[in-house]
Amino acid sequence: MTDVLPDPPPSTGSAVAVSTAPPPPAAPPVPGPRTTPDASPASGVPPLGGLPSGPPSATVPDAPATKPAPRQRDAFFDNAKFFTALLVVVGHFWSQFGDSRAAHAAYVVLYAFHMPVFVFITGYFSRGFMRSTDKFRSVLPTLVVPYVIFILLYRAQLILINGVEFRLSELLRPHFLMWFLVALVLWRLSAPLWGHLRHPVAVSVAFSLVGGSWAFTADSTLSRTAGLLPLFVLGLTVDPEHVRRLRARWARWAGLAVLAAALPVAYVWELGTVVPKIDSGFLYWNQGYDAMGFGAAEGMFWRLAALGSAVLLGAAFLASIPRDRAWYTEMGTRTMYVYLLHGLVMKTFDYTGLLDEPVLHNPFGIVSVTVAAAALGVVLATAPVRRLTRWAVEPDARWLLRPAPARP
Repeated sequence: MTDVLPDPPPSTGSAVAVSTAPPPPAAPPVPGPRTTPDASPASGVPPLGGLPSGPPSATVPDAPATKPAPRQRDAFFDNAKFFTALLVVVGHFWSQFGDSRAAHAAYVVLYAFHMPVFVFITGYFSRGFMRSTDKFRSVLPTLVVPYVIFILLYRAQLILINGVEFRLSELLRPHFLMWFLVALVLWRLSAPLWGHLRHPVAVSVAFSLVGGSWAFTADSTLSRTAGLLPLFVLGLTVDPEHVRRLRARWARWAGLAVLAAALPVAYVWELGTVVPKIDSGFLYWNQGYDAMGFGAAEGMFWRLAALGSAVLLGAAFLASIPRDRAWYTEMGTRTMYVYLLHGLVMKTFDYTGLLDEPVLHNPFGIVSVTVAAAALGVVLATAPVRRLTRWAVEPDARWLLRPAPARP
């Protein structure tokens, strides 16, 4: 699991195996009448059919087997994964600046699309789970085992730094950003179902809307899993041609315009003087309607609005992504490192009270923290960090699996 958004098999450039078995012995020549070559050797013209002239018993050597050139990775999606991972890091640090109206408005815009885009891209690159049961072999070693490792690290932080009492019953319970790995397991296990439905996105939206009023939404992980399910299914089943249209030149300018307009709109809405103040609880997907004080009908309306905003702003964000390879493109293959590791750094600052320092809660401090958060995301996506932490992010847990059955 190089990153949390793995590519489908064609894009990894897997080579075709070449048989190493010795060729069968050539059949002995059959005596027959000697034929006149089509051209004499002195003429310099090859015989008919392009084969060199020679004794009747000469054999033409087989052409050397060649491996197909590996397909190049799509720089657009690697770039999208890189910038989405950076937004996740920045968003978690921005959550500490609720006392700034401008910062909170930017935070609301960010949370309206950054996790939905993350989930959409994850679904887009989970299509292999619809086609082959072999993909399910990766769930345990690449998601479950890293979850166990990091949830223990996050719980250790809570106990050793934040002073929370140790409780065995909560040891493996999802904490902070670990909900995503649990949701990803459930989403990928459900992938084969969506390929059999005539209207999979519509069904997933209906489940998300109705699920917001069910009792299981009291658990924030299950609430997010149900709420964001339509974005995963959309990525899983969308026509790739629709995604390619976002790469058009006009789409980039339209996307930038939509994102730029969203900031002042959110700020005015945050003021609560022109229109009612935003209830941003719907953008976090971690509560049911009852917990937010809404009835079923009103809650469904606002969740549908949140899904619509996620699709609009998410499409605008993807349209704004650079198309060509750049210095950060390769880092887009290491989003799991950014996602899992940044939380340990952020929570250390949070538990020690560093992010509550008054010097950080002014415009210069907020900008400084934003730049530092983005820099942290870049550092965590570098090759040295990968080498140092691969034991935790990509543990070698293949020993947990039985050998794959031989193919006929």
